[in-house]
Amino acid sequence: MHPGHHHHHPPPDITGLDTLSAEVFSAFRRAMHLNRQLLGRMMAEHGDHPGAAGVLRALADRDGISQRDLAVVLHLSRPTVTTMLQRLEQNGLIERWDDEVDQRLTRIRLTEKGRRQSETVKESFVTYIDDTFGSMTESDRRELARLLNVLADNTAAALARLEAPAPSGDND
Repeated sequence: MHPGHHHHHPPPDITGLDTLSAEVFSAFRRAMHLNRQLLGRMMAEHGDHPGAAGVLRALADRDGISQRDLAVVLHLSRPTVTTMLQRLEQNGLIERWDDEVDQRLTRIRLTEKGRRQSETVKESFVTYIDDTFGSMTESDRRELARLLNVLADNTAAALARLEAPAPSGDND
């Protein structure tokens, strides 16, 4: 196995980690990796930037949203959003204008062409879900949803512990 080859990940070699947990992590990482590839490839057909599809989807039901709020909705930095919007505007998919009241705000909406593109993106996304999760049995889907929620809860709890301020008081 040469570095740089990411075909299948060996379980991480962590002393004190039980084999089963390592196997689960390996399967999870493989599924995440393949899903990102598939989704990325499907979305790349709808814009030269993988994130452009997400922007179109977000704008579909948020006519006139400010550029600042869009960045918040998408969990992206403002400069990243600005760059993506410039490209979408050049391709005639969105239009931008300065807010009448607060000139510091730039508002955005999809053009007719942008709306059609966003519909296409939605159809691709539905296909992606159907091809991946949709082909599992109902009981497998229920079980997977349950397990992923347990994983998400554990992960959120670990994040909260990291973000919690150190207890104030005497350093004892």
